[in-house]
Amino acid sequence: MLLGACAVAAEKPAPTPSAVVLIVADREPASPSGFVVEAARGVRFTRAYTADPDSTRGREAVLSGRFPHAAVEGRDLPVLLGARCTLVQAKAGTGVAALWETLRGLERAGTIDDTLVAFTACRGGDDESWFEKSVHVPMMIQWPRRIRADVTDVLASGVDLAPTILALCGVAAPDAIQGRDLSATLLGSAGDRPESIYAEGRVGTADSWRMMVRGLDKLVFTPDLRILHLYNLGQDPEETTDLAREISEERKCDELRAIAADWRRRLSDEIDPSGLKRR
Repeated sequence: MLLGACAVAAEKPAPTPSAVVLIVADREPASPSGFVVEAARGVRFTRAYTADPDSTRGREAVLSGRFPHAAVEGRDLPVLLGARCTLVQAKAGTGVAALWETLRGLERAGTIDDTLVAFTACRGGDDESWFEKSVHVPMMIQWPRRIRADVTDVLASGVDLAPTILALCGVAAPDAIQGRDLSATLLGSAGDRPESIYAEGRVGTADSWRMMVRGLDKLVFTPDLRILHLYNLGQDPEETTDLAREISEERKCDELRAIAADWRRRLSDEIDPSGLKRR
């Protein structure tokens, strides 16, 4: 009898949130005033990036878990907009206020402990550039019942929200999703720590660019892997010194370009998984 009871207990599914609220701001700086206090019950990602600093494409990436270059018009349904998920779209600069209002409402209703609240922004600044002011965005996920309040420097992307929320809800992510599931990080479990993130901008235009951040190194390049810029965000957070043409950085450029090429293959970003460039 005891063994049977243990078996039943082992098969008991993990608890899931009763509801999900996703707040996506059009534009919000990565460290808005008061954000740390207002998100105190969640996990705040200090190194979160948009998948694309265009407001529309950045929002679609959050909802679909796919990068803009992979979006198929009319077929990329927002995987998060189901019966359990409420989407709150905040205008530029009002995201933190929307977050705070949502948390207070849940407190008053007595449902805050069992509600998963996620917050991010489509972009940090006003333009579609690769600079940190545009691509570095706020991100927070809260679910007091299971997630401890914390601050993490794990690299995260807007496309990671969809698979992470789905995992916390006990829902399998669609095969086509390209983001990474960060639920292990949120729950304090052992899991792979993302070593780099990928972003893109001006997709489908002559000025199309790609960006990868690994550690404190940031590489900006064209879709065909021609290096445009290299910055060290630790030594040069304002990105005023371009290291891409420095002889001393040639080895690093080659190493980062190889990682970027792997990202392109895995994401089928203008290249087939086999390594052949798409026509």
